[in-house]
Amino acid sequence: MRPTWAEISLDSFKSNLGKVKMLVGRGVCVMAVVKADAYGHGAVRLSKTALSSGADMLGVATVPEALQLRKSGITGEIFLLGGIDPSEAEIVVENGFIPACYSSAVLKALSEAASKSTKTASYHLKVDTGMTRLGVSSDEASSFASSASFPAISLEGVFTHLASSNIPRSDYTDYQLGVFRKTLSSLQARGIKYGSAHCANSAAVQKFPDSHMDIVRPGIMLYGLEAMGQVNLKPVMKLKTRIVQLRKIREGTSVGYGESFVTQRETWVATLPIGYADGYPRALSNRAKVSLGGKLAPLIGSVCMDFIMVDVTDIPGVRVGDEVVLFGDSLVSVADVSSWAGTISYEILSRISPRVPRHYI
Repeated sequence: MRPTWAEISLDSFKSNLGKVKMLVGRGVCVMAVVKADAYGHGAVRLSKTALSSGADMLGVATVPEALQLRKSGITGEIFLLGGIDPSEAEIVVENGFIPACYSSAVLKALSEAASKSTKTASYHLKVDTGMTRLGVSSDEASSFASSASFPAISLEGVFTHLASSNIPRSDYTDYQLGVFRKTLSSLQARGIKYGSAHCANSAAVQKFPDSHMDIVRPGIMLYGLEAMGQVNLKPVMKLKTRIVQLRKIREGTSVGYGESFVTQRETWVATLPIGYADGYPRALSNRAKVSLGGKLAPLIGSVCMDFIMVDVTDIPGVRVGDEVVLFGDSLVSVADVSSWAGTISYEILSRISPRVPRHYI
């Protein structure tokens, strides 16, 4: 087998979920967000671990993601955060998924599908309080819910998405929470009943206790990132590989495509079998470092589709077959890699491709 893999610590994942439950206390439902293949960690395995460790429901982005979990034997509640297309209504009703909704066309399709199957379809109304991405505006929410008098559907919840809860000293989250509470009051004043209200993502779970409401939706913090305050989270993924070739090359030798790196000394170069096709960003070319034998080795040259090269001249005793950590240990974190690549940790984790096997420990 190709010696590149992602090591997933289930104990760390359980520990992070436990921190969420401690923060929100009893009486608050925890929706474990496992979209994008559980942020690259493996949706099926992490979903089963979440449910067996105290999560109440799962959150995904798309119908195919939800179907993958159902087909794996998961029978619990699965929430579709991104909503659905009307053409997906029958599949949603048949499998008991709960979609976000902000379209009367979707509600009509859900009603028709539910009526045919003699079931009741539940949905959560998505309210846009300032993210400006998806949802019904706060001013329109009451009239939208009032007009949604289709048979065989039930308004189970109302929710919104916070845009800036991770930004220090931002007043925008307080603004959004105020708009959301006003929306809920308006719904109640018009006699519109719903089962639950929710808006707290990972950052809000940690920083805004008044946002917890009935359900919280932790995502990135379950995977050990974006810790805030006194919360001690544990990284869940380590991306690893092994040296497949080791060579001593002369000063003045070009390394990799495009002559982007030329050695300034006699150099020991280790080739590692991982590249941008595995989700290791090309933007890391001549920028990243890897962890090897308790020391850091700089990446030299451009990231190729299947390989990278690192300078191990200053690390004695290196051999072919030695294990290398791309991120996830005490020397190189996901945050380090995302900073070198000019992106965010979410992207680094979720782009690790399917051809990198996940090893669960």
